Amino acid sequence: MRHAAALLMGLAALPAAAAAQEATASDPADVSATIYRDPNRNGGTLQLGHLGGFAVVTETRRVTLPAGRAKLRFVGVVDGIIPESAIVSGLPGGVIEKNRDAALLSPASLMRAVQGKQVQLKRTYRTTGKTQLVAARVISASEDGVVFDTVAGKEALRCSGLAETFGYGVDTAGLSARPVLSVQTRTAKPITTEVKLTYLAQGFDWSASYTAQVDPAAKTMDVGGWITLANGNSVGLENAQVQIVAGGLRREAWRRLVDGSARAVARCWPMQRTHQVPRKPDRPYELVRPYEEQREQLEERLLKSEAMDIVVTGSMRRSDAPAPMMAAAPPPPPPPPPEQLGDLKLYRIPHRTTVAAMQMKQTRLVENPGVDFERIYRLTYDAMDPGVSDNLEDKVGTDWETRTPVALLRTKNDKAHKLGLPLPSGAFVISQDQGARTMVLGQPSLRDTAEDEKVELALGPAPDVTIERRTRSRGKRYQKQEIRLSNAGPESVHLELQFNAWGSIILDDADGTLIKQDGLPTFKLELPANSKQTLHYTVRWQ
Repeated sequence: MRHAAALLMGLAALPAAAAAQEATASDPADVSATIYRDPNRNGGTLQLGHLGGFAVVTETRRVTLPAGRAKLRFVGVVDGIIPESAIVSGLPGGVIEKNRDAALLSPASLMRAVQGKQVQLKRTYRTTGKTQLVAARVISASEDGVVFDTVAGKEALRCSGLAETFGYGVDTAGLSARPVLSVQTRTAKPITTEVKLTYLAQGFDWSASYTAQVDPAAKTMDVGGWITLANGNSVGLENAQVQIVAGGLRREAWRRLVDGSARAVARCWPMQRTHQVPRKPDRPYELVRPYEEQREQLEERLLKSEAMDIVVTGSMRRSDAPAPMMAAAPPPPPPPPPEQLGDLKLYRIPHRTTVAAMQMKQTRLVENPGVDFERIYRLTYDAMDPGVSDNLEDKVGTDWETRTPVALLRTKNDKAHKLGLPLPSGAFVISQDQGARTMVLGQPSLRDTAEDEKVELALGPAPDVTIERRTRSRGKRYQKQEIRLSNAGPESVHLELQFNAWGSIILDDADGTLIKQDGLPTFKLELPANSKQTLHYTVRWQ
């Protein structure tokens, strides 16, 4: 009998012994974040409320754990955390389970916490500035409204017509002002150690932007690049080592668990009869905020009041001594070269930076002066004219079709042209000095460009150069084309005419040499200033 009693007492003690104790990790002593772009943004602008990228965040924290099973809380993780991605290294007993705590300190959770308890309403009269304190008890807090019980009866929050706020003055145990990730662990003895918490977090993104100042005489341009970092979360990354990853990253679609906790919404309903509610013509009844005419009358009284005195707190003393010259700021340090990350490129921000909550910031990417370039004028045609019938033999040709080529700046991403580093996709602003002013030439986009690749930045149509084409004659399986070129500018231009040729289409009988460029038959020629030129070719197909 004594043995059975001892066994029952031991079994009764098991839940208490197995109950997890609670420990809280320190704030991060070190933070690192690697930010990946939204693969579907296609170079568009960043919007804080709609960031489709993500970050890999690594935090170093110090923890003190008791012996046995413990619940370890990491307070202040990024609220876009994907809990299932979290990895904690450095715990002797490992991780048994993990949980993203949803009991955040928010207006809705606070209102639910004080239901049935006393609070103090503070109402302010907008016209006089006087305040009124009213004792109230919270009856309900839900999506249907927040209702108080006061000496005047049942009232809804912000329906009194006055500026209204309230104080809680109650215990908010169980609520956290910052997002929390908790894990269950077990240790054989008490321990104090450093651990690393690594997790994926949504609500981040980055983009690249470039500037190019063109020197047309030297045929060079000064290229600068900036990285814009964006954080759409309510938690920032303080003094973090930041990396960005460029390239086409494949991401599978996944569903995030949605916080299903109820909201508390301030809704209002009329508390007077219709004729008692002040109104203006063509203005709906406004019960949430006070009658607008009171504010307008107050503004009129302020405007009619006496002019405000102007107090002079200092005087200007003239001096013939020259102002001291300000020393020029030192140039920013060059960023470290990119690193290979599989088939992607990893860029390290050269200095620690804070990626603040709900903010965007810029940091330097490249600074390359004197990049050599050549200006090209290019136009692409379909090799055959699809609007011409092919069942007539040698008939009179069609009318002239007039088009304008596109001017572009071409260089190569190598050391010989003063570049030679992988360039992530982004927007360019290309400008040139004209007289005493700087004028914008174009705003092209740059794709992800590896080393030794060709770089082409389109500026837009070139009105000085016009190109006309017509079909002189045609047969069942051929067309004879004629092209007229005209340069009305004061300088000669490098012109490239490219032709889309698909299937069995071939081009022959051409004036000049046709070469293959980017897989397309191409005429390359120099068109002198104020000159005209004519080209002919025949297109055939099976």
